[in-house]
Amino acid sequence: MLSKTNKLFYDSDKMVGVISANILAIVMVYISALITGDVNDLVGHPIWLQIGAITMSYLLFGSRVFLGVFVGIILSGYFIWHWSGSYLNYLQALAGSLSPLIAIQSMRLFKLSRFFEGEKLIFEHVIFLAIMSGVVNTLLKLFINTTVRNKVLYPDLPPKQIDVLEFIQSYMYGDIVGGISFIFIMALFVTPIISFITPKILKRG
Repeated sequence: MLSKTNKLFYDSDKMVGVISANILAIVMVYISALITGDVNDLVGHPIWLQIGAITMSYLLFGSRVFLGVFVGIILSGYFIWHWSGSYLNYLQALAGSLSPLIAIQSMRLFKLSRFFEGEKLIFEHVIFLAIMSGVVNTLLKLFINTTVRNKVLYPDLPPKQIDVLEFIQSYMYGDIVGGISFIFIMALFVTPIISFITPKILKRG
């Protein structure tokens, strides 16, 4: 009986941790979009902070905050970027949610997935992660905004013309710079506060 009670308390505590982590991820993702402001889907932002917020969410809390990240992007789309709620918007949100996660999993193949040493970030690995996330996000968004949009979602409409080189350059630059910037700001100022207040919800990648 006692073991069942202990297990119930453990499961409840674990659930509270997951919910708290997802709420924090939503807040981080939304605030990063609020700072960035309005964007154009076809031209990358020069400092795309949101990818840094998403990446840091996964580094701090693990893949369990995927839903929180996705919801954070959707809320940003509706309330900050004035999305219409099309399938294209949802696919872009899905790509943004998956990109850093794919990059983190890919880095494990190179045995470069150790991002923290105690309370400190391992800068070399984080910079490489920001580059990988930027590359994955750029390629996914390019695929969605060209092939998926023109051939799957809206085949009856005139195809959307995109300058591929400009798209790749602007997206990748903004993703890498924004990713590195937000991660380092979080590591210096916000993460120590989270670690001090609610250390149990952290699940560092």
